Amino acid sequence: MIPEYKLYHGAVLAEIVQGLPCPVTIDELDEDGRLSSYILNEHVGLQIKHSTQRLRPWSFTFTRPNVAELLDLRSRCSDVFVVFVGGALGMVCISIEEMIEIMDAGDSGQIWIRIDRPRGKWFSVFGAKGPLAAKKPNGLECLLDRLQPADMKVCA
Repeated sequence: MIPEYKLYHGAVLAEIVQGLPCPVTIDELDEDGRLSSYILNEHVGLQIKHSTQRLRPWSFTFTRPNVAELLDLRSRCSDVFVVFVGGALGMVCISIEEMIEIMDAGDSGQIWIRIDRPRGKWFSVFGAKGPLAAKKPNGLECLLDRLQPADMKVCA
């Protein structure tokens, strides 16, 4: 049986492969436990969170190990992103800087993020410190932009 999280990770990784004009290297972050983070093209960190809830808003929790993985990615990579998958209704990508802007671990050491997307609209992303200043589009554009080769001729 295929673990459910692998189906969501596969959807994100397929979007990345399809969205780039050149091949991409994908390595797992070597951590104990369930696979949740990757290093792309040896310099971009990615953590994937998913929710199986059919209805919005979606809530995501970052445990201490999740936060440790993000910090590890930040120390290894020039850019780090988190992709949130809201069931089959879409994906939203935010940078680690945007995460830091809205997160607060509080006494529990856990971080929560809530994401809402009214039908046909952009995503609103909320954390303990409030919402992101700007709404986010469906998709992985910010991540794909960082993975694009500076010179598109290197693909030929």
